[in-house]
Amino acid sequence: MDTNIMMVAGEPSGDVHCSRLAAKLLELRPDANIFGMGGSLMSQAGVRLIYDISDSAVMGITEVLGKIPLMFSRLRGLKQAMDNQKPDILVLVDFGEFNIHLLSYAYQNKIPILYYIPPKAWAWRAKRGRKIARYASVVASIFPFEADFYRNIGARVKYVGHPILDFARPSMTEEESLRKFSLDGNKPIIGLMPGSRIKEINSLLPVITESAKQIKAEIPDCQFILPVAHTINHDLLPEFGSLISKVPGTRVYDVMNICDLMILASGTASLEAAYMMTPMIVIYKVSTISWIIMSTLVRNLKSSALPNIIADKLIVPELLQDKAEPENISEIALSILKNPNRLKAQKSQLQKIRKKLGNPGAVKRTAEIALCLADRNFSPTKKLP
Repeated sequence: MDTNIMMVAGEPSGDVHCSRLAAKLLELRPDANIFGMGGSLMSQAGVRLIYDISDSAVMGITEVLGKIPLMFSRLRGLKQAMDNQKPDILVLVDFGEFNIHLLSYAYQNKIPILYYIPPKAWAWRAKRGRKIARYASVVASIFPFEADFYRNIGARVKYVGHPILDFARPSMTEEESLRKFSLDGNKPIIGLMPGSRIKEINSLLPVITESAKQIKAEIPDCQFILPVAHTINHDLLPEFGSLISKVPGTRVYDVMNICDLMILASGTASLEAAYMMTPMIVIYKVSTISWIIMSTLVRNLKSSALPNIIADKLIVPELLQDKAEPENISEIALSILKNPNRLKAQKSQLQKIRKKLGNPGAVKRTAEIALCLADRNFSPTKKLP
């Protein structure tokens, strides 16, 4: 009998993680039928999409409000799909405000649930974390401190390690990358990553572009390169002339491997840069109302950048909201580029972060847990794969 797997992601990063997990599931069980909600990468990996998220990925609290009718419609549709297709397991990835409703519905219908990369309830919404602990069959955590949090509130947790350890590696040597991107390795190279959502591009790209101009005025031979996320249409980006080179986002690790510094949006990219030991400046902006609400909800979190959260101290500069302005960004970038000791010190700290991310094989471990749950080959006391 075929294994029916329902998988739900609501954001570009979730699409990436689900696509890799789906590919591994199909490698381990080629006859599996995987369906659900996600993006183009999940579709390419063999997931039959009931809903495509390309029109619904948003950032910030107020930005979500305009999508509420669409989200409720999709919730109803996915619940109907559960009823009709009776999945052997529901795999959820992040996207907590949405997935928490599917979580309880699947629990009521006695469908095993794997929550892979759970919401950051340790930063805000501890109540949500307790609901996940109650309803999820297993929480597959990618951070050790996150696993501790969920375990302490009663979840059945498996620390699987971070999936970037399986994928964050350049496809070319430094010399090949420099030739491919027409860059001079003897001159400073700065990578620019304004995010993977249109809202992020609209908010951060003008800031980053102006920062590049100011840095260029001070260091004329500085080179800038921008890996464009797969979720962003190149035609939506402005022409940068000779200031910034655009390359496909699939080359992001090749880019990080040759950069002296990255200026990037807060999120998974900061962890990827940390794993590649590429010094960085982390920036982010949302609407003013979203920022006020988030600041009220997130009281115990000292940092936004994942490397700083994992280190539990400030090791990479982060400029959020009003501080994320070209003058501030360029000032810090110039200070770092002109001081080799600052670059060396940050790289040393990033190496420590890399060692905290576990061992390779996170995706395979997660896939094995998913199949164990789908086969009903588990119990609260049985050791997980």
